[in-house]
This record gives sequence, C-alpha cells and structure tokens, in this order.
Amino acid sequence: MIEMIHSGRTWTLVLSWLAMVLPTAQGAETRLVTVGGAATEIVFALGAGDQVVAVDTSSTYPESVRQLPQVGYVRNLSPEGVLSMAPDLVIATGAVGPPAARKLLERVDVPLLWLPDPVGFADLRQSIRMVAARLERESAGDELLKTIKAQLATARERAKAFGSDRPRVLFLLEPPGPGAGGMAGGRDSRAAALVELAGGRNAVEDFSGFQPVSRESLLSINPDVIFIGRSSAHGGGAGAAKSLLEDTTLAGVAAVQRDAVFEVPLSDLAFGTRLGEAVLRWNSYLTEAIKTD
Repeated sequence: MIEMIHSGRTWTLVLSWLAMVLPTAQGAETRLVTVGGAATEIVFALGAGDQVVAVDTSSTYPESVRQLPQVGYVRNLSPEGVLSMAPDLVIATGAVGPPAARKLLERVDVPLLWLPDPVGFADLRQSIRMVAARLERESAGDELLKTIKAQLATARERAKAFGSDRPRVLFLLEPPGPGAGGMAGGRDSRAAALVELAGGRNAVEDFSGFQPVSRESLLSINPDVIFIGRSSAHGGGAGAAKSLLEDTTLAGVAAVQRDAVFEVPLSDLAFGTRLGEAVLRWNSYLTEAIKTD
C-alpha cells in the first residue's frame, strides 16, 4: 500500500485499486487530465482538447472545460480524483500541490508531463514546446508561438511611447474596502511580470508575491495606474473599479486622480496561450492612462 499524509489525515491507497483504474490497453485512445490553467489552455490551443477528460478548478478557458469533471485545485490537488479518470497522460504545471499529492502521482504508473510553473514568456514557450512534442503537434506549437511573439512585439513597440518614465502600476487581487484589507501583487509575482511585459513598472518592491494591503497602503504606494483582477469566483467583482474611484479616502492616489483604475480578467494571470492578448490589453490601459496626463 501507498500511504501519505495530507491536511492532517492519512490517505491509504491500495495498489490493486490503482491497477484496476489505470489504463492498461496499448494503443487506447489518449485520455488527458490537465492541471493548471496554462496546461489546459495549451492542450486546447494545439487542437487536442477533445482528448481532455478532466481538469482542475483553475482551468476556466476555453469555456467548454467548465463542463468537464474536476480533480481539485492545482495547489490542493486530489490524487484520487486524477487517478479515477484513468488518464493515459497527466499534463500539469509545477504549481501542483501539496507536495504529498505530487509525490504520489510520481510514484504510480501514470505518464506525467511536468511543465514549468509559468511566471514569464520563457516558461510559456518551454511549456508549449513540451506539450507540442509530446502530443506530436509541433507545427501547431510553432504557429501558436509565432502568434504570441507577434502580440508581445506589438506591446513592446507601443510601450516605447512611455519613454523612460514608465507608469507605476499596482495590481490588486482584492481591492481594500471599509474595515477589510486587500491583496496586492509584489515583485516576483505573475502580476509584476505582466506589468513589465505591458511596458509598466510594478509599483510594489518591498514585498514579493501577493500580500495584504490597506487603503492607507494605497496612499503610500501612490501608483499611477491600478488594475483590479475581476472574477466571478474570487478577486474583485464587477464594479470594483467604480467603488475604488468613489472612495473619498483614496482621493489622493494618483491613479484615482487620473481615473486610471481598470478591471482586468483575473485569468490574465494564468500565463497561458492568451498571454499576448492579456499583455496587449494591459498595454492599452496604460496607454489610455498616460494620455490623460
């Protein structure tokens, strides 16, 4: 038996059960389980979406994946859920957790393709090439990379208009409100990487990742532009930008003064195949904000 500890409880998996649910037939139709939004987007963009039988809850694009069985959240994965789908191949990003879940998946007889945890274009490029090679769709992978590179090049060209005085940008995963703190992206976060690709400068340098921020913190940070991640599940809801703009305690923030508070899809942070689209969207907002000066 394989025994592992997760969330304070013991999982005992019987190997005979694994042998029963795992695929054994040679040449059987490929059954893919994708874990991580970027992994799922890549497989579908390469034209292999019809082979995906399950995804994790962070996989929300394309829309059709919402109808597929789910195997838990990428950072809190259910190995049982993955294995119960009898996959021929699991394609997952390095964000998979907890460590015990990843360790179990590596010990059972299921082919795994581990992709980098994407935090930049280099990671996305490597992931696309890895998946394209494994699924024998190299031509589709080359075309996909060509499109994304062209989009990023367009954003770089447009960002030249900012000159040396690039706008300071704050990304809010959750906007702070009365009696409640928010959550902002610091250095080494996906938000910071996306800001840089769009031609801006991340406004927060004194912490990394995502950390709590208060309304007082916003006044101290004083960004030129604020992006609020919008999602129906988490992040800022519809109207979050309007609420922040109408908050009189934030009237001294530069972004508020120039009406440069924008809602962006939280899925922009997936760093999947829509990265070029996300960068162009953020770049357009930065251009709009600069024009108001």
